[in-house]
Amino acid sequence: MQQNAILTLIRHAETTGNLNRLLQGVTDSPITVFGQAQIDALAYTWSTTLPTVNKATSIEASAGKQPRVSHLDLPPPTLIVCSPIGRARKTAEAVHRACTSDQGQNAGVLEEAIAEGSRVQLATDTSSGPGLVLIVDAGLAEKDFGYKESTRRGVHVPGYPKGHGCGESRSDFATRVHKVGLEWLNAASALASSSQEQPVRIPHILLVSHGMWISTFLATHPPTTITQVSGQPRSLPFASNTGMFSLKVQARLSSTETVTALARPGTELFRANDIRHLEHVKRQKGGIGRGAFDGKQLKLSAFFAKPTNQADQNGEEDSCSPPTKQRKT
Repeated sequence: MQQNAILTLIRHAETTGNLNRLLQGVTDSPITVFGQAQIDALAYTWSTTLPTVNKATSIEASAGKQPRVSHLDLPPPTLIVCSPIGRARKTAEAVHRACTSDQGQNAGVLEEAIAEGSRVQLATDTSSGPGLVLIVDAGLAEKDFGYKESTRRGVHVPGYPKGHGCGESRSDFATRVHKVGLEWLNAASALASSSQEQPVRIPHILLVSHGMWISTFLATHPPTTITQVSGQPRSLPFASNTGMFSLKVQARLSSTETVTALARPGTELFRANDIRHLEHVKRQKGGIGRGAFDGKQLKLSAFFAKPTNQADQNGEEDSCSPPTKQRKT
């Protein structure tokens, strides 16, 4: 039986820039109080992939108690990769801690620059060692909007850093996402091929990135097949904050198969914008949930209003000339 790997794409938690509908691109903004609640729920859900927590959850269920969140029906991650931008990295670090705290197998964070074409070997090297590694990959960063950073409808929003320069064109961004995404797809495929020889665990790579990056990845690497899952939409939506997209990635035909720049393994999308972990997470009333999270504050225990999903970006045309007046959109 052919072994598959799994590649899961996760968008970062909510930020103040999302709430203000900014083009924040490579410019970071604080995680909101509600965003921190999203991170906590996401991290706990990923911790349920560990055997010790699964057992505890089963005990809760047998005792008639309602588990805090649903059991995540995915294998534990064997590698976590994230964008270097703060909002994505904070989200990834929480998942990394949750997946290593009980087992004490935190293999640390790798922040070295990644050369083009080296991700397959990097995944093989880091996955073969003990513990779970978190890799910071600049290739997963959001589109650089240049002078349009921190703007809404072409106008800079006070309180956020101003962007400079032309930024990254649509075509350049799409090319970057295609190349980096292909390398991680091939990395997952290579790990699946290796696991056929030593079937110990299912290879599972998490990519924690941004809304526009995820949409561009799915557009430039459309799934070979899409499996409809109960509760999942028929069309691919824009990623919600902490939304998850999971694909099965086929193994290479042989361990010696050459991976070319155009080669792409077969994929099956079986999870689209999954936010079931947020079922019991509500935004606190009175505007508190919309404010920036302060780690020194006590955690909120009750949330009431439904979350509002915001995109990392609004549609903007590529132009290197700053507008002379506000444009209507």
